[in-house]
Amino acid sequence: MVVKPYRKILLVMLALLAGAPIATARARANGASGRIFFLVVCDGLRPDFVTQQNMPNLFAIARQGVLFDRHHSLYPTLTMVNASGLATGAQPGVDGVLGNVMYFRPAAKLSAEAAGLLAKAQALEGPKILARLNAPDVLGGRLLALDTVEQEVERERGYIAIMGKAGPAFLFDNRVGGLNDGHDFLNEPHRDFVFATDDLIAALPGALADTIKPPPNDGVTATRDAFYTTVALEKAIPAAKAAAEAGRPAIIVLWLRDPDATQHRNGLGTAESFQALSSVDADLGRIRSAITHGGLERRTDLMVVSDHGFATVRMRVDLSGALVAAGLKKSGDSTEVMLVRNGGTDFIYLSPEEFKTAEARRDILQKIVNFAEAQEWCGPIFSRDAAPAADDRRHREAGYLGWIPGTFNEASVGIYNQARSPDLVISFREFPDMDNSTLTGPGNPAFAIDAKGQHAVPNQSSALVHPVRGVNYSDGLGTGQGMHGTAGSRELHNFGAAIGPDFRKGYVDRSPTGNVDVAPTMSRILGLEPNVGPDAVYPTGRVLEEAMSEGGAGPGYARPLAMKTTLELQGVRVVTTLIATQLGRRVYLDDSRVERIPLGHSP
Repeated sequence: MVVKPYRKILLVMLALLAGAPIATARARANGASGRIFFLVVCDGLRPDFVTQQNMPNLFAIARQGVLFDRHHSLYPTLTMVNASGLATGAQPGVDGVLGNVMYFRPAAKLSAEAAGLLAKAQALEGPKILARLNAPDVLGGRLLALDTVEQEVERERGYIAIMGKAGPAFLFDNRVGGLNDGHDFLNEPHRDFVFATDDLIAALPGALADTIKPPPNDGVTATRDAFYTTVALEKAIPAAKAAAEAGRPAIIVLWLRDPDATQHRNGLGTAESFQALSSVDADLGRIRSAITHGGLERRTDLMVVSDHGFATVRMRVDLSGALVAAGLKKSGDSTEVMLVRNGGTDFIYLSPEEFKTAEARRDILQKIVNFAEAQEWCGPIFSRDAAPAADDRRHREAGYLGWIPGTFNEASVGIYNQARSPDLVISFREFPDMDNSTLTGPGNPAFAIDAKGQHAVPNQSSALVHPVRGVNYSDGLGTGQGMHGTAGSRELHNFGAAIGPDFRKGYVDRSPTGNVDVAPTMSRILGLEPNVGPDAVYPTGRVLEEAMSEGGAGPGYARPLAMKTTLELQGVRVVTTLIATQLGRRVYLDDSRVERIPLGHSP
């Protein structure tokens, strides 16, 4: 294999930093013997829903293998953000995918058609738009700033199979839409694979693609999840087995839509949501049975994670309309203050033509922050840049404060990207201990906040069977339905478990872990080189050594970390706290809190 110069330098650096020549040799031995890594993502699965009653198959995997007891989603707790993190092992600010909906600021030297594509916000959850964005004349194959682990497997002449939910699946194999003679348009090999989603079916050998016929979309999520599980069992596992027996590495990724889709639509704690858990668990049972009956237990590692947690919507907030009503935005479709909705988090971009100076930008951003932080629905706010050096010593030493008073900087949670970051990131508020007994169910009152103020709206959730804790505000669905995207603990803490020859048995990993750590762990097990990119872009996650069957010592001491901002507004001090865990140089975000304290009172 030809190693590019920047890759050679980074490989040496990473090996020295990791101090892992023995582990690397062991990983290469695994790859040489033909390991299969099977990653299943259960979209929107909360860890507290994985019980013996709800999900017996997944419960057994977690108890017999490794349960990652302190697993973390990436913030924003959105599907596409975590899909890119799972695929690359990098934080959003590094890999460049910051939301489900993004605004890619138009760059110079683009065609009129390409510039027009980037001139408006784009919803990313579909292969067609992702393939167009990733095309040579738009983002030049660098929708993600670094390659995925799956693309590294292709370079090693291994086998990959990606299937399930369309948008996130594409991020694992993001150049599959532009193949020619067994290569992608960056001339990287792409020869032994299957890719199957509703919007795109592709495979080599090509005849295989003709045998995959997704059923008509009847709106029943379980049907589609079961179909792609069958594709994994009937198409991917036999091909992965053949590759492994020939000494080549293999990866299978299956992204299930549920329980996410059902929880969004019907709400948490409903009969429909419990049925979704049961359906997902049945698919996992089929996968594990296929591994066992195929004689693959000794060479297959099965890892099951969710991309994010979930909460119940307390009230829908149309932030764009609220800004218009407050005189901070000209109209709902004006672009001087562009707002991009992402459910539990919204992005704000300022027009450089409208706000030409730093003073003008700071003035409007401070007004937006002051308005938002005065509202009950507002959680932490992140501004693009760090607090200026001219600020007081406390601010400089904190390092996490934002350019706009009352905000954190985006780098503090790993979402700063020089080319793509918004001017403001506003997280809605989550109440982790409040339950949905008065919210979910068509008979409960529902409300929305928009340009007309707060008013009643229909409650479109289903009947509640069992109350569930965790309530948020969102710019997405309505009262009683489910949503995610905030910086709250019910959404930041997601599920993670693994079982197989490279993982310990009956082990509970109580060290902080996260979706960002999955790809580096896969690379280690499969004996791959790090999936670095141009300009020395490389993964930021860690190898989960403490959970591996031949792992070394634990990852070290994890210490609690609290980051605070304060903002005084009309006799009230707003104190916002980010609660995190620091492990070495890595920070895992756990929760956020907002307090409103009358001036003159102690916290």
